[in-house]
Amino acid sequence: MSPRRSAFIDVGTNTILCLIAELRDTGRFRVLDDLHEITRLGQGVDRTGLISPEGERRSLEVLERYRDHCKSLGVEEIIAVGTSALRDAKNSRDVRARFHDKLGIDIRVISGDEEAAYSFLAVQRGLSLVGKELLVIDIGGGSTELIRGNASGVLQAFSINLGSVRLTERCLHSDPVRPEEVHEMIEAIDRELSLVGERGIRANSAVTLVGIAGTFTTLAAMEKKLERYSHSQVHGSALTLDEVRRQILSLQEKTLAERKRIVGLEPKRADVIFAGASLLERIMTCWHAETVIVSDQGVRYGLLHEAARPL
Repeated sequence: MSPRRSAFIDVGTNTILCLIAELRDTGRFRVLDDLHEITRLGQGVDRTGLISPEGERRSLEVLERYRDHCKSLGVEEIIAVGTSALRDAKNSRDVRARFHDKLGIDIRVISGDEEAAYSFLAVQRGLSLVGKELLVIDIGGGSTELIRGNASGVLQAFSINLGSVRLTERCLHSDPVRPEEVHEMIEAIDRELSLVGERGIRANSAVTLVGIAGTFTTLAAMEKKLERYSHSQVHGSALTLDEVRRQILSLQEKTLAERKRIVGLEPKRADVIFAGASLLERIMTCWHAETVIVSDQGVRYGLLHEAARPL
């Protein structure tokens, strides 16, 4: 049979990602395109409980472009999932109904556990970490998934309702941020992380940490001073705790305008990267980890691997 072309869309709180691939019945696939756009769909959801008209409009425009690009590449099916913002917002059903009416795309809201499973599958298939006990960390805009597992699959998963956008909106209101705001944010992070231990995902140094999503790839690109993002230089690279702490200190003293000029930092992510980096630092400290491996293949790749299983 001839290969089929499919698209896998991850509608997140901060970013919408679209992976387009050609799949064969044997389970093999070829990636045709991998798109990302920051739309901030979940802006304000933590405060209002609602997706705003502006967030909906920005996201609709990007989804429309993705749909048209998929058509131009002969994509036969689009599989789309929504995460934290669409889980939390009271008007999620209405927003998704309007997206469907205008685009013909059904967005399935997945649970934190499902998100964790897709993230773990993406890491398991996308990096050579055979035989290692893993803690996969997916820092999103609205939530963070912590997934422990090994070659047998996911052993434990826990979702905390903190992400780079949610923490920024909740705690960081000054430019540059004030020390008391940072203190409040760190306390909020540590409170949530203490619950992870109570749920049984114990912090120890016997696991290999792997980070997926924009906080990790951005910090890696900043560390490497990449003028243009490079999958080959970021995917599979490592960030040390010292590097993360140095980035945090640098970001904390800069204004938003100054952050936007940092090489490797996408300007649209400049306002939330400090919170994301701080969350990462607390997780690494909690797990006594000196390094974290970076993956740029998240939920969308998990969806791809699920769809690509041999018939």
